This record gives sequence, C-alpha cells and structure tokens, in this order.
Amino acid sequence: MMTAQEMITHTPHPFADIPLPDFVDIILCDDDRSDEAMYYLLHHRLTHQLRERYAVCHQQLLDAFEDLVEDFFLYLREGNDGKNRQPYQSLRNIKNKESFETWLLNTFRNYLNNRITAAERVSTIRYTDKSADDSNDSLLTDEQKLVVASQLIAYAHQVFFPRGRFIFLRSLLTMLNKQQALPDKEMATALQMTYLSYRVTTHRMKQNLSKFRCRLAQGEQLRLDEPHQQMARSIYDDFTHLYPTLFTYYTQTIDTLKCADAIRQLRQAYYKATGIMAHEPNDSCRIITTPASFWEKLNRMLIY
Repeated sequence: MMTAQEMITHTPHPFADIPLPDFVDIILCDDDRSDEAMYYLLHHRLTHQLRERYAVCHQQLLDAFEDLVEDFFLYLREGNDGKNRQPYQSLRNIKNKESFETWLLNTFRNYLNNRITAAERVSTIRYTDKSADDSNDSLLTDEQKLVVASQLIAYAHQVFFPRGRFIFLRSLLTMLNKQQALPDKEMATALQMTYLSYRVTTHRMKQNLSKFRCRLAQGEQLRLDEPHQQMARSIYDDFTHLYPTLFTYYTQTIDTLKCADAIRQLRQAYYKATGIMAHEPNDSCRIITTPASFWEKLNRMLIY
C-alpha cells in the first residue's frame, strides 16, 4: 500500500480520472483501496476546498491544517469515538452519490466546528505556585510531576477514541517495560487498521500528549468527568504501582474493542513464541515507578 506522500506524487495516479461519485463504491469496498482512495481525495482532489473551510476558522483551532486532515481521515474511517461497526460506515447514508463531494465538505466543516467546541471546554485554572507557570519541565517538583502525570493519563484516556486509547495505554506499558511489546505491524492488523492508519494514530497521540502535558505543566487544569477524576486520584494515590494500574485499564480497553478476540489471539501467539505474555505484570520482577522516572521516560517517548 502506498503512503500518503507517494499517492500525492505518483503520476499517473490510479484514481486520477475517476469521477467523484464513483469514489463512494470504491471506499466502501472495505479493502486497502478504501484507505488509498480516501487519502487521495483528502490530500489531492479536495485539498483546496478543505483548506478553504479550515481558513475560515483556523484562528480558533489548535492544530495545523495537515494534522486536522489526518484526524479527519481517521474520523471518517473510525467514526465519532471509534464507534463505526465497519470502516466508512457514515458513507452508507449517502443516497445520491452525485452529492458526495458536498457531503464530504460539509462533514469537514462540522468536524472543524466540533474541534473548536472541544477546545473551548478546556478551563484555565492556574496553580498558585509560580514555578508551575514556567514552561521548563526541570523546574517542576516531583509533587507537581505527580499531579501532572496523573491528570495527563486520565485526560488522555478520556478524550482519545477507543483504538487511540488502546494504543496510548499500550505505549505507556511498553515505555515502562521495553521487553514486553508486540510488533506494531501485527498489532495494526489485529486492530483492523492499515499500518499507515496505525502510524498516523500513534503520531497524533504523541502530539496531543505533548500539548496536554505542556498545558498541565503551565498550570491549566483540563476538564475531567467523574470517572476520570477517580482514575486520576487512583493513579496519584498509588503512583508507585502505576504499571499494574495501567494494565488493568489496558485489559478493560481491549474488552471494548470489536477486534478484542484478534488482539487476545495475537497476545497468545506471542506468548507461545516467546514464553512471555505481552505487558502482563510480573510479580517476581515488579516495575516500581516514580514521578521523576516516569517523566524522563515520557519525554523520550514523545520525541517523534
């Protein structure tokens, strides 16, 4: 499968002469051509129209146009909160394929409006401690790092789509225990994603984590609902045992995915091949986590 950049530069492109209405059938064929066709539309055929809609409200958005188009691709593929039962499910509601372009551009406009609304929900309550206002992480005390880390994990868990949430928790567990990780390509297949989609999701996850961490470190308090307030409190109260806590949320997240069986089978196959159950906490070699060590590892993980 070609990358997005290859699809832009490759000439002639296999989709170059296809009328826009015909893309509906191509995208709904549910194979690798689906993602290639949608990427081609967003990054080549319709990029000018999408950019015009972005330009109308870009000052209210936190993300660059290219990043939002990548997110929009995943939104179309996975649905709001990853609730699509099958890729591009929303396209099945299009009765007149001649209106596909209009539908797609209007959907992008609505998507941007939703992103603006989500950004406005972030409160700006600041810490009274002056050192927390400094953007230099080195000025944060261990106690402040503990607060930020607890809030960061809970907030990311709250706002990420289900597959993104799974990849987020898997990344944290891998970060804390490098020896127990399944290959990314195999995990992408188990998640019923293309490797390209998996890479985009991971990249955007790291970008968002960096933004969340920066805001928290500078004194902002991101809005958590009650279950995730409890999650933050639980992590804060017993941060030393962060690894088993994250593993519990990790297994719960697997259960919410429609591809849960494929993930379990992949983990079982990995266990048979290596003798290690991926990410399973090991009582004989417990992973003890401190705010300072977590902070250092997180900084390394977020370099992308």
